[in-house]
Amino acid sequence: MLNRHHGGNDLSLDISLDFSANLNPLGMPEKVREAVIASAAGWEKYPDPLCGELRGKLSQKLGVPVSDIVCGNGADDLIYRIVSALRPKRALICAPAFGEYRKALSEYGCTVDEHFLRIENDFALTESILDSIAGSDMLILASPNNPTGQIIKTELLAAIAEKCSETGAYFLCDESFIGFSPESEKLTALNLLNGNTIVLRSFTKLFAMAGLRLGYTVCGSRAIAEKISASGQYWSVSAPAQAAGIAALDENDYIKKTTEMIRTEREHLAAELTGMGVKVFPSDTDFILFRARNDLGELLLERKILIRSCADFSGLDGGFFRTAVRTGFENEQLIAAIRRIMNG
Repeated sequence: MLNRHHGGNDLSLDISLDFSANLNPLGMPEKVREAVIASAAGWEKYPDPLCGELRGKLSQKLGVPVSDIVCGNGADDLIYRIVSALRPKRALICAPAFGEYRKALSEYGCTVDEHFLRIENDFALTESILDSIAGSDMLILASPNNPTGQIIKTELLAAIAEKCSETGAYFLCDESFIGFSPESEKLTALNLLNGNTIVLRSFTKLFAMAGLRLGYTVCGSRAIAEKISASGQYWSVSAPAQAAGIAALDENDYIKKTTEMIRTEREHLAAELTGMGVKVFPSDTDFILFRARNDLGELLLERKILIRSCADFSGLDGGFFRTAVRTGFENEQLIAAIRRIMNG
C-alpha cells in the first residue's frame, strides 16, 4: 500500500500527519494566496499562453534573457515537454532518482541507462558519472537529488556541464528542491549555462503551491527554449498559477525564514533518528533519506503517520524511507512515534 510513485496522500489514507510530500511546512505565503484570489476577476479569459509577466519577472530576478525561459504546469509537465521537444534516443539518469524521468523518456521511445549511486558514498554523486555520459543524447540529474537529498558539488557540476557540451548531450538539471538551501545562488547550475544545459525549477515545493502547479526552465539557448515552448498544450499555465508565481518572486523574507527553519529542523530530526540506531543519509534540502526496519512505514501508518516508502526507487529496497522535514511540533511527533516502534 505504501509503495506509490509519488509522495502525498493520494490514496486517501486515514492519517493525521503527512511526511510523505516535501512541501514547505510554513504553507503558502499570505501575499501569494491573496494574489491568487485577486486573479479571479480575470478567470473568464484565457491565460497568457506565453506567461509574459511571469517570465519577465523571472528574467530580472535570475539575470537571464526572457527568451530562454519557459513556464509550465509544474516541473512534471516540463519534464515531458522537454523530452517531447528534444527526442533523445538514449538517455542517462541516476538511480535512485525521481521516477518521472524514466517514465517520460520511455514514453517517447528513449533507451534509458542508469548510473547507480553507491551506499558507501552515502548516495552522493561522484566523478564516476563523467565516464558514463559518452553515448547519451541526454543526461538528467537532480540537485538536490530526490530521494537522496544531496546537492551536486559545484566543481563536479561544472565538469558535467562541460562534458555534456563536448559530447553534444543535453544536460537537464532538476533544481526543484534547491530553494531550500541557503546557498542556492552559489550552487545552482544557472551559473554554468551553456548551449546544452537546461535548468528545471518548481514553485510547488518551496512555496507550498502543489494544487496550483507551476514550474519553469531556464535554457542555455533560445533555440532549445523555443522547442520546449512549442511542445505540449498551448495554455499550459493557468491564470491563478501565473499570479501566484509573480507574487512568490517577491517573498525573499519568507525564503530566508524557510531555509533557516529547514536547516535547524533537519539537523535535529537527523540527530534524533541517528540516536535511535537508524541510518540517516546526508541531506541539503527539506527531506531526509534513511534506512530502518522494513515494516516501519506500516507501523507508522497504524499511528496515522505517513512517510514515503522508497521501495519503488531503482537501487533501493523496502528498508529505505524518505521523510519530509516539517515544523518542530510535527517532527517531535514523528520522532516519538519512531522511538516507540524502535523500542518495541
